[in-house]
Amino acid sequence: MRRLRGALTWAFVRGPAAAYALADSGSSLFGIGALLAMLLVAALGAGVGAVVALATGRPAEDAAFVGGMIGLATVVAYLVLMVVVVGILWVRGVTPSEVATGTKPAASAPSGRASAAPSGRHAAASSGREGTGWRRRGEPLVPGSLVLFFVLVAIPFGALGLHARSAAASADGPTAITDGTVVAIHEPRLLDKGSGTVDIRYSVGGADHSFETDRDAGDDIFRLGDVVPVEYVVAEPGKARAVWAVESAREDAVFWLWLSGVCAGLGVLSGVGYLVGRWRSSARRGG
Repeated sequence: MRRLRGALTWAFVRGPAAAYALADSGSSLFGIGALLAMLLVAALGAGVGAVVALATGRPAEDAAFVGGMIGLATVVAYLVLMVVVVGILWVRGVTPSEVATGTKPAASAPSGRASAAPSGRHAAASSGREGTGWRRRGEPLVPGSLVLFFVLVAIPFGALGLHARSAAASADGPTAITDGTVVAIHEPRLLDKGSGTVDIRYSVGGADHSFETDRDAGDDIFRLGDVVPVEYVVAEPGKARAVWAVESAREDAVFWLWLSGVCAGLGVLSGVGYLVGRWRSSARRGG
């Protein structure tokens, strides 16, 4: 029973903590090991799937693919477990290195004796954790870096949302819809991003007009000769845009603005948590 308990502890607690400590140390072994684990487990899953398929008389290729995907999902699930374990250790104020090596926190070490020093970036030269960024018991649960992360992420997402909303804004004046034809495709240059641009030609009142737009319109890719809906301003038929591009921009605006709002909200909540934690910590020290 003791061996089984030790094995389960290593598999679900000390193992994930040791993996994080290795990644935190800056060693390339973590990335190499994670990649090798994915390949080996995926290969093992594919092999098992192929054997089962051959034994049951089913197509081996499909079963091998499913087995490989299950293997990859297993490795990803273990990485998620590592994040969960590290989060719990953060709340408890215990470093992953202490859990992985079985050493006691420096605060509980006898006077005059130093506990074994962790090897990661969160290792401390004197007390094991001081000045390293890892939370100690009694300190705020929410780190200031988390607040900064949400703020920095919300800004570019919001910028993308505002850009998409600008592209999907209503035209000045009444508009109408007509059919246009893709007459030319301009491939992207060496340093250009995206799929290039296209020229779309349309006719209004017997007069031909054309405009250039991105070839990638969200869910659709313009091809030469495609007949696509075009929205133009009635008072100025020369001003037009592809309806598909407008619809895609509207969907993008909703997605990016919602994502930015969620990140901003999490930033506010984490900021409140950080300030409350700092206030409680200072109150404890003052008391």
